Amino acid sequence: MIKIAHLYKNYYLGISFIGIIAFVIQEIPYMIMPLVKPESNPIMNMQNESKLLQIIQGVLGTLSMVLLMLIVRDDVSFFSIETSRDKAFFVSTLVMILFNFIGWTLYYTGHQISWVIVISQFAVVPLYYLFFGLWKYNYPLVMTAAMFFAIHTINGYMNFIAKK
Repeated sequence: MIKIAHLYKNYYLGISFIGIIAFVIQEIPYMIMPLVKPESNPIMNMQNESKLLQIIQGVLGTLSMVLLMLIVRDDVSFFSIETSRDKAFFVSTLVMILFNFIGWTLYYTGHQISWVIVISQFAVVPLYYLFFGLWKYNYPLVMTAAMFFAIHTINGYMNFIAKK
């Protein structure tokens, strides 16, 4: 972790190396997409039903990623699963990314089921950020990710379930 500027209490603007690692892990399915070249790609070809929802989702998603990587606390270690709280939120983070990867595997193999897409690609990613934020005591990320979860899931529902 690198601390650049003190924000408040134990929070600093800085560089969270574990946050960067978490972000890169979540981006793996997008990195391999050009190699996989799915026959059908409804997520990338999605025409959003609501422009306002799309804008709010973009702002909250970007803010979540920024808070994940650029907010650090000087009282939180790089990697700790010593307490039962730490273990619970770390395992929850892992479960969310596992669900996301399972969803992408189904997606890339042609099993593009609307409700699976909404759960595994829309709902799970903000929950991954939320649980990571809880694990690392990054409460600005937790608040942003909670709002991102609601908007991103609604947007996925509108585009993949309600639209059908």
